[in-house]
Amino acid sequence: MINGLYSGAAAMQTLAKHQELISGNLMHVNSSGHRRIQPAVRQRFDETAPNITMDLGPEVEKLTTDFTPGRQTSTGRPLDVAIAGDGFFVFENDGQEYLTRNGRLFRNPETNVLVNEDGIPVRGENGPITIDPGIADGDISVGTDGTVSAKGGQLGRIKAVAYENNADLVPVGALGFTPGPDAVESDLPVKITQYSHELSNVQPVSELIALIVNTRQHEAVQKATRTLAETLKEYIRS
Repeated sequence: MINGLYSGAAAMQTLAKHQELISGNLMHVNSSGHRRIQPAVRQRFDETAPNITMDLGPEVEKLTTDFTPGRQTSTGRPLDVAIAGDGFFVFENDGQEYLTRNGRLFRNPETNVLVNEDGIPVRGENGPITIDPGIADGDISVGTDGTVSAKGGQLGRIKAVAYENNADLVPVGALGFTPGPDAVESDLPVKITQYSHELSNVQPVSELIALIVNTRQHEAVQKATRTLAETLKEYIRS
Protein backbone atom coordinates (compact mmCIF):
# COMPACT_ATOMS: atom_id res chain seq x y z
CA MET A 1 0.00 0.00 0.00
CA ILE A 2 2.83 2.37 0.88
CA ASN A 3 4.48 1.40 -2.39
CA GLY A 4 1.29 2.58 -4.11
CA LEU A 5 1.64 5.99 -2.48
CA TYR A 6 5.21 6.33 -3.75
CA SER A 7 4.16 5.20 -7.21
CA GLY A 8 1.28 7.71 -7.26
CA ALA A 9 3.55 10.53 -6.14
CA ALA A 10 6.08 9.64 -8.85
CA ALA A 11 3.30 9.58 -11.46
CA MET A 12 2.05 13.03 -10.41
CA GLN A 13 5.59 14.40 -10.51
CA THR A 14 6.09 13.00 -14.02
CA LEU A 15 2.76 14.42 -15.21
CA ALA A 16 3.64 17.81 -13.70
CA LYS A 17 6.92 17.80 -15.66
CA HIS A 18 5.04 16.90 -18.83
CA GLN A 19 2.61 19.75 -18.16
CA GLU A 20 5.56 22.11 -17.88
CA LEU A 21 6.96 20.95 -21.22
CA ILE A 22 3.61 21.29 -22.98
CA SER A 23 3.21 24.81 -21.61
CA GLY A 24 6.70 25.68 -22.83
CA ASN A 25 5.89 24.38 -26.31
CA LEU A 26 2.73 26.48 -26.42
CA MET A 27 4.63 29.53 -25.21
CA HIS A 28 7.03 29.22 -28.19
CA VAL A 29 4.40 28.35 -30.80
CA ASN A 30 5.30 31.50 -32.79
CA SER A 31 9.01 31.58 -31.92
CA SER A 32 11.26 31.48 -34.98
CA GLY A 33 12.87 28.08 -35.42
CA HIS A 34 11.73 26.61 -32.09
CA ARG A 35 11.76 22.81 -31.96
CA ARG A 36 9.14 20.96 -29.91
CA ILE A 37 10.37 19.29 -26.71
CA GLN A 38 8.89 16.02 -25.51
CA PRO A 39 9.65 13.73 -22.55
CA ALA A 40 10.87 10.15 -22.69
CA VAL A 41 9.23 8.37 -19.75
CA ARG A 42 10.31 5.06 -18.24
CA GLN A 43 8.78 2.88 -15.55
CA ARG A 44 11.05 2.28 -12.54
CA PHE A 45 11.35 -0.94 -10.58
CA ASP A 46 13.41 -1.83 -7.51
CA GLU A 47 16.44 -3.56 -9.00
CA THR A 48 17.79 -4.43 -5.54
CA ALA A 49 14.94 -6.92 -5.09
CA PRO A 50 15.09 -9.11 -8.25
CA ASN A 51 12.59 -11.64 -6.88
CA ILE A 52 9.96 -9.01 -6.07
CA THR A 53 8.30 -6.79 -8.65
CA MET A 54 8.23 -3.50 -6.78
CA ASP A 55 6.84 -0.66 -8.89
CA LEU A 56 8.53 2.65 -8.03
CA GLY A 57 6.47 4.63 -10.52
CA PRO A 58 7.38 6.47 -13.72
CA GLU A 59 10.00 9.15 -14.23
CA VAL A 60 11.12 11.41 -17.05
CA GLU A 61 14.31 9.69 -18.20
CA LYS A 62 15.34 12.40 -20.67
CA LEU A 63 14.01 15.15 -22.89
CA THR A 64 13.99 14.69 -26.65
CA THR A 65 13.66 17.24 -29.44
CA ASP A 66 11.28 16.92 -32.36
CA PHE A 67 13.26 18.04 -35.43
CA THR A 68 10.31 18.02 -37.82
CA PRO A 69 10.46 21.19 -39.98
CA GLY A 70 8.24 24.01 -38.75
CA ARG A 71 5.68 26.12 -40.56
CA GLN A 72 7.08 28.48 -43.18
CA THR A 73 5.49 31.78 -44.05
CA SER A 74 6.25 34.13 -46.93
CA THR A 75 7.31 37.57 -45.70
CA GLY A 76 8.50 39.42 -48.82
CA ARG A 77 11.52 40.60 -46.79
CA PRO A 78 14.87 40.07 -48.60
CA LEU A 79 16.78 39.26 -45.41
CA ASP A 80 14.34 36.57 -44.29
CA VAL A 81 15.68 33.15 -45.25
CA ALA A 82 14.54 29.64 -44.40
CA ILE A 83 15.82 26.10 -44.87
CA ALA A 84 13.86 23.66 -47.02
CA GLY A 85 14.27 20.24 -45.43
CA ASP A 86 16.93 19.37 -42.87
CA GLY A 87 19.76 21.65 -41.76
CA PHE A 88 20.68 24.64 -39.62
CA PHE A 89 22.05 28.13 -40.05
CA VAL A 90 25.40 28.63 -38.32
CA PHE A 91 26.08 31.70 -36.19
CA GLU A 92 29.32 32.77 -34.51
CA ASN A 93 28.73 33.23 -30.77
CA ASP A 94 31.92 33.97 -28.79
CA GLY A 95 33.90 31.51 -30.90
CA GLN A 96 31.24 28.81 -30.54
CA GLU A 97 28.99 27.48 -33.27
CA TYR A 98 25.35 28.32 -32.62
CA LEU A 99 22.90 26.36 -34.78
CA THR A 100 19.33 27.47 -35.38
CA ARG A 101 16.51 27.31 -37.90
CA ASN A 102 15.77 31.00 -37.29
CA GLY A 103 16.78 32.77 -40.50
CA ARG A 104 15.62 36.30 -39.75
CA LEU A 105 18.72 38.36 -40.60
CA PHE A 106 19.52 42.03 -40.07
CA ARG A 107 22.33 44.43 -40.92
CA ASN A 108 24.39 45.65 -38.00
CA PRO A 109 24.26 49.46 -38.35
CA GLU A 110 27.81 49.84 -36.99
CA THR A 111 29.69 47.01 -38.70
CA ASN A 112 27.39 46.33 -41.71
CA VAL A 113 27.67 42.61 -40.89
CA LEU A 114 24.68 40.27 -41.27
CA VAL A 115 23.45 39.31 -37.78
CA ASN A 116 20.43 37.73 -36.13
CA GLU A 117 17.93 39.41 -33.80
CA ASP A 118 20.42 39.21 -30.92
CA GLY A 119 23.25 40.80 -32.89
CA ILE A 120 25.13 37.50 -33.35
CA PRO A 121 26.85 37.35 -36.79
CA VAL A 122 25.78 34.66 -39.20
CA ARG A 123 28.78 32.62 -40.27
CA GLY A 124 29.75 32.77 -43.93
CA GLU A 125 31.82 30.20 -45.77
CA ASN A 126 34.75 32.64 -45.66
CA GLY A 127 33.91 34.61 -42.54
CA PRO A 128 31.27 37.23 -41.64
CA ILE A 129 29.16 38.61 -44.48
CA THR A 130 29.43 42.38 -44.84
CA ILE A 131 26.98 44.43 -46.92
CA ASP A 132 27.88 47.97 -47.96
CA PRO A 133 25.46 50.53 -46.47
CA GLY A 134 24.88 51.91 -49.96
CA ILE A 135 23.20 48.66 -50.99
CA ALA A 136 19.44 48.62 -50.37
CA ASP A 137 17.78 45.51 -48.93
CA GLY A 138 15.73 45.21 -52.11
CA ASP A 139 18.92 44.75 -54.14
CA ILE A 140 20.03 41.75 -52.10
CA SER A 141 19.39 38.24 -53.37
CA VAL A 142 20.12 34.93 -51.65
CA GLY A 143 20.56 31.79 -53.76
CA THR A 144 19.45 28.31 -52.81
CA ASP A 145 23.05 27.51 -51.87
CA GLY A 146 23.19 30.53 -49.54
CA THR A 147 25.15 32.82 -51.86
CA VAL A 148 24.40 36.47 -51.04
CA SER A 149 24.59 38.78 -54.06
CA ALA A 150 23.84 42.41 -54.85
CA LYS A 151 24.27 44.54 -57.99
CA GLY A 152 25.92 41.72 -59.87
CA GLY A 153 28.55 40.93 -57.23
CA GLN A 154 28.81 38.19 -54.62
CA LEU A 155 29.05 39.33 -51.00
CA GLY A 156 29.48 35.95 -49.36
CA ARG A 157 27.77 32.65 -48.76
CA ILE A 158 25.64 31.87 -45.73
CA LYS A 159 26.88 28.73 -44.02
CA ALA A 160 24.22 26.11 -43.38
CA VAL A 161 24.90 22.54 -42.29
CA ALA A 162 23.00 19.30 -41.79
CA TYR A 163 23.94 16.44 -39.46
CA GLU A 164 23.80 12.68 -39.74
CA ASN A 165 21.81 12.48 -36.51
CA ASN A 166 20.17 15.59 -35.05
CA ALA A 167 19.81 13.79 -31.72
CA ASP A 168 23.55 14.39 -31.22
CA LEU A 169 22.96 18.16 -31.01
CA VAL A 170 22.86 19.88 -27.60
CA PRO A 171 19.99 22.36 -27.03
CA VAL A 172 20.94 25.93 -26.17
CA GLY A 173 18.07 28.04 -24.89
CA ALA A 174 14.71 27.76 -26.66
CA LEU A 175 15.80 28.24 -30.27
CA GLY A 176 19.29 26.88 -30.84
CA PHE A 177 21.77 24.05 -30.56
CA THR A 178 25.48 23.36 -30.49
CA PRO A 179 27.16 20.26 -31.97
CA GLY A 180 27.59 17.51 -29.37
CA PRO A 181 30.79 15.43 -29.14
CA ASP A 182 29.26 12.73 -31.37
CA ALA A 183 27.72 15.08 -33.94
CA VAL A 184 28.80 14.36 -37.53
CA GLU A 185 28.09 16.76 -40.37
CA SER A 186 26.24 15.36 -43.37
CA ASP A 187 27.50 15.70 -46.94
CA LEU A 188 24.00 16.49 -48.19
CA PRO A 189 23.54 20.08 -49.42
CA VAL A 190 21.23 22.40 -47.52
CA LYS A 191 18.69 24.29 -49.61
CA ILE A 192 17.90 27.88 -48.62
CA THR A 193 14.86 29.89 -49.69
CA GLN A 194 14.67 33.70 -49.63
CA TYR A 195 11.67 35.80 -48.54
CA SER A 196 10.57 33.01 -46.18
CA HIS A 197 10.47 32.67 -42.44
CA GLU A 198 10.18 29.44 -40.42
CA LEU A 199 8.15 29.39 -37.23
CA SER A 200 7.99 26.72 -34.53
CA ASN A 201 7.10 23.12 -35.39
CA VAL A 202 4.65 23.06 -32.47
CA GLN A 203 1.09 22.19 -33.49
CA PRO A 204 -1.15 24.26 -31.16
CA VAL A 205 -4.21 22.00 -31.42
CA SER A 206 -2.19 18.85 -30.64
CA GLU A 207 -0.50 20.53 -27.68
CA LEU A 208 -3.83 21.78 -26.29
CA ILE A 209 -5.30 18.29 -26.53
CA ALA A 210 -2.20 16.89 -24.79
CA LEU A 211 -2.60 19.56 -22.10
CA ILE A 212 -6.19 18.52 -21.42
CA VAL A 213 -5.38 14.79 -21.39
CA ASN A 214 -2.39 15.35 -19.11
CA THR A 215 -4.48 17.44 -16.68
CA ARG A 216 -7.17 14.76 -16.46
CA GLN A 217 -4.56 12.05 -15.89
CA HIS A 218 -3.04 14.10 -13.07
CA GLU A 219 -6.47 14.57 -11.47
CA ALA A 220 -7.19 10.84 -11.71
CA VAL A 221 -3.84 9.84 -10.17
CA GLN A 222 -4.26 12.48 -7.46
CA LYS A 223 -7.72 11.14 -6.58
CA ALA A 224 -6.49 7.53 -6.50
CA THR A 225 -3.50 8.46 -4.32
CA ARG A 226 -5.71 10.40 -1.92
CA THR A 227 -8.09 7.43 -1.63
CA LEU A 228 -5.15 5.12 -0.98
CA ALA A 229 -3.83 7.48 1.69
CA GLU A 230 -7.22 7.60 3.42
CA THR A 231 -7.46 3.81 3.33
CA LEU A 232 -3.98 3.50 4.85
CA LYS A 233 -4.91 5.98 7.56
CA GLU A 234 -7.99 3.95 8.52
CA TYR A 235 -5.91 0.76 8.50
CA ILE A 236 -3.38 2.29 10.92
CA ARG A 237 -6.14 3.53 13.22
CA SER A 238 -7.70 0.11 13.38
